Amino acid sequence: MTDETLKVLAVVPARGGSKGIPRKNVRLMAGKPLIAYVLTALQQAETVGRVVVSTDDEEIRAVALRYGAQVIARPAELAGDAVTLDPVVAHAVEQVEAGGWQPDVVLTVQPTSPLLRPETIDRAVRLLVESGAETVISVVNDAHLAWTTDDKGRAVPLYERRVNRQQLPPRLKETGGVFASRRDVVTPAGRIGRDVRLLELDPIEGLDIDGIADWWVAEKALNRRRIVFRVDGSRELGMGHVYRALTLAGHLLDHELLFVMRADLPMGVELVRASHYPVQTFTGDPVAALAAARPHIVINDILDTDLDYVRALRDRGWFVVNFEDLGPGNHAANLVVNALYNPRYPEPHMVWGPQYVDLRDEFYSAPVKSVEPDVRRVLVTFGGADPANLTEKALRVLASLPGDFEVQVILGLAYGPREALREQVARLGPRFEVREQVRDMSRRIHAADLVITSAGRTVYEVAAIGTPCVVLCQNARELRHLFALAENGFVNLGLGTEVSDAVLRDTLLRVIDDYPGRQLMNRRMLAADVRSGTARVVRLILDSYQTFESERERS
Repeated sequence: MTDETLKVLAVVPARGGSKGIPRKNVRLMAGKPLIAYVLTALQQAETVGRVVVSTDDEEIRAVALRYGAQVIARPAELAGDAVTLDPVVAHAVEQVEAGGWQPDVVLTVQPTSPLLRPETIDRAVRLLVESGAETVISVVNDAHLAWTTDDKGRAVPLYERRVNRQQLPPRLKETGGVFASRRDVVTPAGRIGRDVRLLELDPIEGLDIDGIADWWVAEKALNRRRIVFRVDGSRELGMGHVYRALTLAGHLLDHELLFVMRADLPMGVELVRASHYPVQTFTGDPVAALAAARPHIVINDILDTDLDYVRALRDRGWFVVNFEDLGPGNHAANLVVNALYNPRYPEPHMVWGPQYVDLRDEFYSAPVKSVEPDVRRVLVTFGGADPANLTEKALRVLASLPGDFEVQVILGLAYGPREALREQVARLGPRFEVREQVRDMSRRIHAADLVITSAGRTVYEVAAIGTPCVVLCQNARELRHLFALAENGFVNLGLGTEVSDAVLRDTLLRVIDDYPGRQLMNRRMLAADVRSGTARVVRLILDSYQTFESERERS
């Protein structure tokens, strides 16, 4: 029997009296009545020919009709708490047959399975037909070390020996999602034939809404989206974009995440993989690589985008978010976030300013700095690549200053002349040390009395803690960054390659000797309150996407 000739009836039993969650079947979950999810899945399933809802409730009846199902009035004697589903389903089948439609297969699909997919329904029907079985039941593996009690209340293990969960034999629990039966085994007394096959679902799809905790999990899963980060990192590009994407990814773990990155820039790829996120590399057209991921949201952190590129993403119906984008593509994106500088042509879909900076998690719980009268520790950190090698300049000048303060240098992953720098530090003596790829940057910034850095994302990390800071910009683009300024507590000397050793030396001496000035820098940094940025950015992306999705549905 083929799908074309097979007659499949789906029965959705939906009683009105729900005590655990009042009005459960019609209660809004992620914006839709709970029962709407299975009705939609059944309508989309290729094998299902007819969908009926058996109910005793007028509100459920109205929702069922709205979502395209036929409604069968359930008699009062089949609507009590103690009534099983067998007579309810049999009654619905008899009512359909009385109207002249004779099914070959009867599906029971509970309205409390909102994550059930249409293709899973089709798999159940085809397994029933192709295997020759009489019944197919959807299950999930619920293997755990379990106990019961005997008649004296003593604990009794339901296992032979204690092993890890992965080593336990399968313990398959019915989900209520799909219960497929050949018509001839469906009676008021049962729906299970002699030959039964099991269809195992993943735990999320097999979730059955029984209590509030199940509801929370299901709503999270229904709001889950495929989010793709288009980002690269290298010595030439720097690694800040990759670090920002990783920070955002850490706050979007409820969603399905993927990084799409250039294959010829392995440094960034290796960092993302080391952070245990999935990566898809590509050569050639990035749009083709993104299309293979079927994203809902594309987050570009690749600086200035091309207009044709962003339009190609929008034309596919994806929601496009661009970071730090001054290119022509920013006009076509759905959302542009610029924490570092103002856009050239502000538009309604653009936001900017320090309130949108994304800090790594460690900075949200880090203590704030209390400025000491003396500078005992200086931290030098110029980001992932430091292409202008401002690290070397800062060290050269610091070595010429009087005093016995310690100097710690943090090298980024993409810093080039590391061996030459290490040799330089070795010549300078024990007060100077070099560290690489540290994972406790917040602690080191807090421990320092003065930080020397560029005008990138590090200035926000410094401001979150309040350590006095001198800034040397890496390039002309950083000159446009509008946060590392005096009003926010920074001494910004401009383009680092144009700052002479004498100017840098005089500036450092003045900052070191000016205790009240460093206190003022600290107060201004902390007043900027940059610690809420990441949560604000994530909320903005998801809320903007929800608005985008709602408007698209209405149109």
